[in-house]
Amino acid sequence: MRTRRKVWKAPIAIAIAAGISLVAGCRQPAGDEAVEKNEAKPVLPLPPLPVAEAPMDRAAILLAVARAASAAALGQSDDRHQRDLDGKRFEVRLRFGCNPAARTKEDGGRFGVSFNEKDRTLRLRASPDLGIEDEPVAALAAKGVEAVEGFWIERPWLLTDGCPATPQPPPQPGAEASKAEKPEAAAPFQPPGPRIGVAQFFTKTDPRTGRRDHRPYEATSTLGAGERPSAEGYNLVLSGRLRAQPLGRVISCHATGVDAPPKCIVSADFDRVWIENPRSKERLANWGS
Repeated sequence: MRTRRKVWKAPIAIAIAAGISLVAGCRQPAGDEAVEKNEAKPVLPLPPLPVAEAPMDRAAILLAVARAASAAALGQSDDRHQRDLDGKRFEVRLRFGCNPAARTKEDGGRFGVSFNEKDRTLRLRASPDLGIEDEPVAALAAKGVEAVEGFWIERPWLLTDGCPATPQPPPQPGAEASKAEKPEAAAPFQPPGPRIGVAQFFTKTDPRTGRRDHRPYEATSTLGAGERPSAEGYNLVLSGRLRAQPLGRVISCHATGVDAPPKCIVSADFDRVWIENPRSKERLANWGS
């Protein structure tokens, strides 16, 4: 009987010891628990927020045109650059009314600024002057294009909107110089200036509501006592997206000679057009969505 009791006690002792070891292994010292609680959890980086791309301004458009004109004059392909331009937003400013002396009355030109001293009325006008009848446009318009409306960029050598400075007169020769000693040199050859336009191309299937049909953009406002028209002129702002023509080009250039810059047309959709004061950026009139 003594031997049987010893045989049964051994398994019980082994089971109790195993249970104690299991419990001890699952528990950690209080110090370790505190360390775990104070450990910093890894922070997952948040995805960067999308940054809206700024619209192409006058300088960016003119530089893109210069690149396209260079490729056209050299007979090279710039198809990859043209594909990158398609769909980009743009915002081009055209300055007008820089000559205060010409603001007495409306002359029927493409741009007009007039101010009536009696009733303090300021009238501004900007008329589209680029159409399908223009020679470079007619050569570029694809089949199915019914109308073209836009503007030629005045002074396209100016990368920013502004009124050009009045040129200074050349220095006068000294009294000792005579015409016999310094005969007048022949005037150097001056190639015609570059001609660059921004225009919308309308097909027969496009809605006619987006067309101006030769109607000018006009703004009328009344100035307060002592307030004068802007001495820096006004801006006509064309805003929208560049749009490739059926041949896949946004900027189409037509070379007229080896010594003359190509004439280039930028194809675009005008989403919004407005007239603004260039200094205060106040919008005097707005068209579009």
